[in-house]
Amino acid sequence: MNKQNKNTHSSSLQTSETKSKFSVSTDYELWSFLFQENNSKEKHKLSKGKALFDLTKRQRLWMLTNDDSYIDGGILALANAWTWDRNTVKRFIDSLVNLGVAAVENAGNKTIVTLTNVTHLPNGGSNS
Repeated sequence: MNKQNKNTHSSSLQTSETKSKFSVSTDYELWSFLFQENNSKEKHKLSKGKALFDLTKRQRLWMLTNDDSYIDGGILALANAWTWDRNTVKRFIDSLVNLGVAAVENAGNKTIVTLTNVTHLPNGGSNS
């Protein structure tokens, strides 16, 4: 490939990469494997990945039980669970909303955070 073609190819690659959105489908078992709980009872500040996994666990329990208490804890409850301050939780949730990963609903003094594009596959089945 000559230099001109190489530069043209590189330029078109950059343009197409910035226009497309990349998404990876995973399942709960993978997240559980990646973020296995340690047996320590000490509270540690969670990483962003573990905080997202916590939201995933909460939504999974809500979907399995229809018990709203798993997802309506609000910013303060998440801050306590993740050992973050409330402003950090709020900025994180806002970032997830801006990325199209989460939706927020205010119900009185509670904030309900749900993840978008979640598929519940009963009995480990496929979505086809």
